[in-house]
Amino acid sequence: MQRYYVFRDGRQEGSTATKELAVKMVHDLQQLETHPLLRSEFSIIYGEEEFIPYPKLTRSRSQER
Repeated sequence: MQRYYVFRDGRQEGSTATKELAVKMVHDLQQLETHPLLRSEFSIIYGEEEFIPYPKLTRSRSQER
């Protein structure tokens, strides 16, 4: 699934389905900024979310005891 990921200062803030919604999210977060010198840096990354499962654990009979 292709998504737009929004980051603020290197931390993920959320993801959206369209670029317009990602830009709106950035604008909403920018309105919450309170100090003009401590502004956050925002970035939008377009990518695919992929689930990577953990490998299955195989136990030998000696480890079970």
